[in-house]
Amino acid sequence: MSVQKDEERAPLLETVPRFKVDDVLNFIGFGPFQVAAYVMVGLTYMAYGFETLLFAFISLKVQAEWSITAVQYANLPALTCLFNILGGVVLSYLSDHYSRVWPFGVMGVPILAYPVLIEFLPMRNRGRVLVLVTLLPALAACASGGLAWWLIPAYPVLGWRYFTAAIALPSFVAAAGRMLFFYESPRFLVSQGKFTQAREVLVAMARMNGKRLGDLLPESVPLQDMIIPDSDVNNRGSSLPKLLTIFSRAYIRRTLCLSVAYVCLTAGYYCTTVFLPTLLTQLNLNPYFISFVSILGQIPGIFLISILTEWPCVGRLHTLRLMTLFTVAFFLLFAFVRNNISIPVSGIMIYFFMVPMLPLMYTILSESYPTEIRAQALNFFNTLSACFSLGLPYLGGYLVEQGIPWLFPSMAAALFFIQLVAAVFLNHETRGMSLLDNV
Repeated sequence: MSVQKDEERAPLLETVPRFKVDDVLNFIGFGPFQVAAYVMVGLTYMAYGFETLLFAFISLKVQAEWSITAVQYANLPALTCLFNILGGVVLSYLSDHYSRVWPFGVMGVPILAYPVLIEFLPMRNRGRVLVLVTLLPALAACASGGLAWWLIPAYPVLGWRYFTAAIALPSFVAAAGRMLFFYESPRFLVSQGKFTQAREVLVAMARMNGKRLGDLLPESVPLQDMIIPDSDVNNRGSSLPKLLTIFSRAYIRRTLCLSVAYVCLTAGYYCTTVFLPTLLTQLNLNPYFISFVSILGQIPGIFLISILTEWPCVGRLHTLRLMTLFTVAFFLLFAFVRNNISIPVSGIMIYFFMVPMLPLMYTILSESYPTEIRAQALNFFNTLSACFSLGLPYLGGYLVEQGIPWLFPSMAAALFFIQLVAAVFLNHETRGMSLLDNV
């Protein structure tokens, strides 16, 4: 009986319009729905931006009050990395197998934010929006620097505790914002074969943006008959489990290059942020003021990278290489040219080029792997980075304790040079390409 029904439908399917998920999202366009998704994800990153600099700004006070060395202090960020690994493994699995929105909505793990946001965006807005989503955490980082500059010196004993309490408050705001956004990713639903729920979300997205989905996808035709499965033809025939697809022949070069680049970027950023105040103190400079001014440099850098990443002649990869090259140059300037002008200028330019590479890297990672494994693929890179970061705070603390001002920034320059080499060998440009949904 079912065979007869399929035979009857076959001639009809030849006249049915066929679309990729990207075609549907391009029809819906960028509008109020995507703005709501941007705010929801942005609030989470804003809270993360406040907390990212916590260990950097309280380091001097905590080391003095608890009578510990910089190496001993590294236990705090190292424990954070450990719990980051455990949480990411569990929640990324849930995100790829059961729901995009609930693991992110309940826990707010930043690594899950990009799969949520990217799967609501039309192709032409993808890169710019994904980079600009970090504008909120950049502003939060600046506000965090301002609070540290004010509270910690103003209250010598309790200032670092007041600062810690103040930057925890945005997390509550972000959690409330996530609870108000309950739409599941249509890409995720399609990849899971849940076409009825996918149509409901797409209808809601189109309605909020002032479009009528029926103008593109007739309501009389089942969605599964109109959506073209978008899988990787280069990976067909692979017998690997889904998650291990990132190590298949079609992905192995991409995965290796991105692994090296991402680990170097996050390690360099993390150690620089944690130990910059200590390093500035050794140079007899105001650590809070110069850190605050340096962090301000990332805001114009984010706007620059949002423009470059969508330029046809530049794209994602050339932007990554360019920003990495200048980061290496200004770390070397910071290491070997030391005066009251060059150090603040170097600090500003380091953050101008270094920090905006993080959202660019998240964008490249999110676009490089199919929807079925996107969250777990991102978590693989996050876990790999966190494993390296478990030891880096101790190495960074050891280098800072040596009292050799050029030693630590030279190590950072070496990390970013390795990242540059990996970026040169990376050959998968994702600008203007449809996202894959199935492996």
